[in-house]
Amino acid sequence: MRELAGRLLALDPEASETLKVIAYFDRLIDGRVGAEGMLRGAATLAGAPVGHARPGAERGRRFGPDAASLPDGSPDGWPSVGFGEGAVVWLERSGEAHANDAMVLERLAIALSILSTRLDTVAPTRQAVETLVSADATDEQRDEALQRLALPVHVPVHAVAVPTGVPLATAAPHAVVATRFGVVRAVLTVVDATGLAPSAGIGVAAHVAGEIPQSWRSALIALRLADPSRPVVRADELGALLALFEVEDQRAVPHPDVDAVGRALAAHWTESLLRGLSAGASHRALAAEAGVHHSTMGARVRELTPMLGFDPATPVGRTRLDVALMLYRLANTRFDGER
Repeated sequence: MRELAGRLLALDPEASETLKVIAYFDRLIDGRVGAEGMLRGAATLAGAPVGHARPGAERGRRFGPDAASLPDGSPDGWPSVGFGEGAVVWLERSGEAHANDAMVLERLAIALSILSTRLDTVAPTRQAVETLVSADATDEQRDEALQRLALPVHVPVHAVAVPTGVPLATAAPHAVVATRFGVVRAVLTVVDATGLAPSAGIGVAAHVAGEIPQSWRSALIALRLADPSRPVVRADELGALLALFEVEDQRAVPHPDVDAVGRALAAHWTESLLRGLSAGASHRALAAEAGVHHSTMGARVRELTPMLGFDPATPVGRTRLDVALMLYRLANTRFDGER
């Protein structure tokens, strides 16, 4: 599917994006995501509110592009697709419709139709995990979910984010969850999660059910910071940086330092070279990694200061570059289900 999407991108960018929409919903179906998760996923994919009304109902549930629950609404006046025996989904985009809005609605309707006919004996466990990581659940819903999972009382729970293509080395409760960063597997565990998966973001400890959404948010941050050199990241090891990253996640536009890193990566630099520079590596060491003469690397480092807007050779500059690289990963890491 990925290879076909790449070929189509060269021939017809719109067709390639359509194929990505189909693959996205296929991953949600394969992951046995519940109806609420499907709706959240559709809204984040479309970047616009999505609604769903059950058969015979004039109003239905709505979710925003940040996957948050919105007040109930009606499909009146919005592009919609009916399915089943009177159910309907709709998309609330202000302004001109996007090329794949119709495809998003069609695939969402198909996915919900499949859910309505599928017999899934493990659905209660998956639904309980979805409820516990959701910021919208009520205290009563969380208590019911905890009872369903039979998690030990008075033992901290860690939410763990794992790419869907990575195998789990545990039977811990888990569910595939659609987030604004892509489709990710959410795992809840009360044991050491370090060896749970070869690639993972481990959230901070949740001592009560109401803290599990925060653990999940920190797990997503940790997973987005993971890379081949550090495939498992623990959120509790980030210290004060975690608070910074949580604030950055709420920014409407990336920090200027993130844009500066993007400019550097579009020139001669790689993330590995920039990390080496922030760690204080010599020009000779950087040159050896890049396969250039040390004098060439020296010239590139001098050109980097005006490109970044600060001097990465100073102690403050190295720290600023290190943080900017992490913010760049947060802003640009997405999960397509095949990582």
